[in-house]
Amino acid sequence: MRLLSLVLALLLSANLAGCANTKYNANKLPKGVAVNKSITLPVDVSVAYYVPQSKLDSRFYLDNWKVWVEPGAALNDGVRDAFNAYFSNVAMLDRASDKQYGLLVDIDPEWEFASGKAIMTMSYRIFNGSETPVREGKKTFKADIGYVGDNSGMYNAAMRATQLVIVDLLNSLKPDNQMYPATLAMKDTNPLILANLEKPVSSGTGFYINNSGQLLTAAHVLRECMVTKVQAGDKSFNATVDASSTLLDLAVVSTNEATERFLPLRKGSEVFLGETVTNVGYPLQGLLAASPNLTRGNVSSLNALKGSVGQFQFSAPIQPGSSGGPVVSEGGELLGVTVATLNAAKLIESGALPQNVNFALDARYVAKFLDKHQIQYRQVEPNLKGDIRTSNDAALSSVVQMLCYQ
Repeated sequence: MRLLSLVLALLLSANLAGCANTKYNANKLPKGVAVNKSITLPVDVSVAYYVPQSKLDSRFYLDNWKVWVEPGAALNDGVRDAFNAYFSNVAMLDRASDKQYGLLVDIDPEWEFASGKAIMTMSYRIFNGSETPVREGKKTFKADIGYVGDNSGMYNAAMRATQLVIVDLLNSLKPDNQMYPATLAMKDTNPLILANLEKPVSSGTGFYINNSGQLLTAAHVLRECMVTKVQAGDKSFNATVDASSTLLDLAVVSTNEATERFLPLRKGSEVFLGETVTNVGYPLQGLLAASPNLTRGNVSSLNALKGSVGQFQFSAPIQPGSSGGPVVSEGGELLGVTVATLNAAKLIESGALPQNVNFALDARYVAKFLDKHQIQYRQVEPNLKGDIRTSNDAALSSVVQMLCYQ
C-alpha cells in the first residue's frame, strides 16, 4: 500500500516535472548550513550506518513514461556519498562483518512527492560503541524531481537530508577516536535497537513441525529481516533461525515456546496426483485481517517449473504472505511447503490467463533438510480416510504468522 501511494503521488508530481537535474556535490553543504570550524574534515571516527533494506530496494515502473523510477537506488547513493564526504572510515552496516565501529547511525527514511518536489524526511538515532543512544532527531530536504526517468532529483533530496543529519552529529557530538573508539563489531550489533518494531515490512506464514516450538517456513520470508517475530493467536514470540537453505527455499526457526499441536509428515512422503489439499496462510498483511486464510484445491502436477528442485504444483489459491504455509492432506499430514506462485501478470501480457498455479516444496525434501540439520519431526502412516475436518483442524492448529521487521 505504501508503494502504491508513492507511485500515485509521483504520477501527480511528474506532470510538473521538466528537465533533468544536476546532482549536487556531496562535499558542499546547503546554503546556511555549516560544520563547526573546530572539526577537521574528514573525521576519522569509525562510523557504521543502517538503512532498512526495503527502502533501498524500492523501485517501480511508470508505464506512461516507459521508465523505471528507483527511489531506493537514489537513497543508497545519496546516503553513501554524504557519509563518504565527511568521514574517512565509514561503511553501511553488515551484520556478517567483523569490522568495528565507534558510532552507529540508524536512519529511517520516508519519501513524499508533491508539486514537482522530491521530499526526503530522515528520522535518525545515533548510538556509540556500547549501543547507548547519544543523539536523535529528524531532518527534511526538498529537491526538484526533474525528469521522472532521472534519479538526480531524488538523489539530491536524499543526499542533502543525509548531510543535515551528519552536520547535526558533528556539531552536537564533536566526535573523535578517543571519545568514540571502535569497539563493537558490526556482526554483534543488537538488531532490536535498529528495527522498527511498530510496523513490519513484510509477512509470511510458518507452522509448527515439533512440540518444542520449532517452525518451518520459506527461507525467502526471512530474507533481509532485522528481527523476525512469530504471531500465534494473541501471543507474540521472537524467532531465531536454526537452519536455512536458499536452494530449497526452506528455513527452521525457534521460538523456545513448546506447543501441543504440530504437523507430522506422511511416512514415505508420497504425494498422490489429484488428491485434495488444504493450504493455510496469512496473505496480504496490512490489507486483510490478521487471521489465517484457508483455501482448498488439489495436487495438479507432481512437477513444477523447469529447473525447480523437488516441487509439485497445487491449485489451492494463495496470495502474497502465504509463502511458508503448509500444504496439508485430507488425513492431516504435511505434503509440502508453499514457496511460489506463477507470475500471472507476465503471462497475461503474452495473452495467457493462468489460474491458481502454485508450487510447494515436496515433503520428501523437507525430511531430508530436517535430517541434515538434526531437527526433530514426526512421521505417520498415510491416513487415506481423512476428510475436510481432519485436514482443516491439522492445518489451522499448527499455523502462525511470520512478521519481518527492518
